[in-house]
Amino acid sequence: MNKARHVIWLLLLTSGYFTVFVRGNCSVTSKAGNCTTNPKAVSGTWFSVKAQSTIQDNDVSFIAEMEESCNELPLKVDVQVKAHTGSDFIFPGSGITQRTDDSDSPYGGVVYKYKADSSIRIMVPKRENGKSSGITLFSGGSSWDGVIQVNETAADVRYRVWCRCNFPTPAFESSWTNIDARNNNFLEINHGLGIMPDMVIVQLRHGSTDRDWVSDVMGSMSTSRTGKEKSGLIYAYNSRTVRIWAPENGNLFNLADGWGLPRDVDTVISGQLKVYVWSYLMNTKSKSVTIDRRTSIPNLQVPLPVPLNIDHDILYFTISPTNGENRGFAFPGVGSVQNADTNTQYGGVMYSYSSDKIRLWHPKLDGRHFLVYVSNDWGGGHHTQSAESVTARISVWKAGQICLIPPSHRTTPKTTTFPVTTLKPSHPSMSLGNASARDLNKKELWYDRSVTVPVLWLVVGGGGLLLLIFLLAIIIYCICKENSSNEFR
Repeated sequence: MNKARHVIWLLLLTSGYFTVFVRGNCSVTSKAGNCTTNPKAVSGTWFSVKAQSTIQDNDVSFIAEMEESCNELPLKVDVQVKAHTGSDFIFPGSGITQRTDDSDSPYGGVVYKYKADSSIRIMVPKRENGKSSGITLFSGGSSWDGVIQVNETAADVRYRVWCRCNFPTPAFESSWTNIDARNNNFLEINHGLGIMPDMVIVQLRHGSTDRDWVSDVMGSMSTSRTGKEKSGLIYAYNSRTVRIWAPENGNLFNLADGWGLPRDVDTVISGQLKVYVWSYLMNTKSKSVTIDRRTSIPNLQVPLPVPLNIDHDILYFTISPTNGENRGFAFPGVGSVQNADTNTQYGGVMYSYSSDKIRLWHPKLDGRHFLVYVSNDWGGGHHTQSAESVTARISVWKAGQICLIPPSHRTTPKTTTFPVTTLKPSHPSMSLGNASARDLNKKELWYDRSVTVPVLWLVVGGGGLLLLIFLLAIIIYCICKENSSNEFR
């Protein structure tokens, strides 16, 4: 029977139906079509943070070494925040700040940055030389609409980290590309895939070396504040390109005033961006709803398309203007409000989630505050937007499942660089989003990536597997018969 056993193993190994998953080997993981594994690391505990804490407490800032390091820059870092009050809802941390402490208007957020050496630093608001108006979790107060109001000074945080081996290979990965808030404040990076991506990640490196801090660019929130208060980056994407706006004469990242402790001071005027695009992720279930002026507040709480494991799964939330210069572009949401002063213009959609639902907040749509807002002061005035009607997409990406995905549709293992478009500043007129109303409940669209495998591939693949099993059975029968005959000779 040894000969039979050897033949069976040889056939299995060469057939492609037998795959060994090695977590440390990215090529094996990608070729197997594995959608995603569990995070490489989840912090073993929830850390307490408290805005405006005394320096002696150190609650406003801490640095940790990420467990089970990637030994390179992580592909995705996710900071989860939950209120001390015991709520089940998770608020995503942010890679941007858009406020200082110079105003009495409240603001909030948990901000983080990380390095390739496995360091991660997490910070919350702390008065520097202005007002103690920053808190940890803030949903905008009376200036924003949502099913409940969130105003929390203390919270618990933890991080989740995915290395390259925990994700399929991106369909597109750009090189590190220079960006400058003074002279190079708008980029278009063409991924050229021709289909709407399932997920896009944009990283900002605070310099030009592997030793520099990195933060994640967030999507939809922006403000019309001026001077040193103007910071952060905005990005959006469609089936062809990724647009990235920087604040003109502002900062790409700013912790110099109103955040963290004195040792955390980090003002970034110029840096480098890297874009990752995934075009075909299996095990993804999505739901789309419309938000506009007629969306009622109760409808800002939406059931998830599938139950979410908050330890391992990924929730991805974007909004797309229904008209204007960025119609159809997806802007990722944010996890805390930093703009609530009714005297200034701003935009954005905030969200939090539990295992079965998502809650949304947006500014009161009064003609000065919007769901997506890109003013002339961002990106040199290119592709401005003031949208009061968007399509929100809620996606849940399940971890640890095997994709039934044909090779022709798997993300390419090659890193491809497409041209980057840098435009000179201009100031086209701003376009006001259409306020036409559609009922949220009547416009729920469901999308299940896990059942969109081509039927032909399933038929051919299934038939091939049955044929292989049949051939194996014949071979085993013949070998066993031969061995049996030899025993009686």
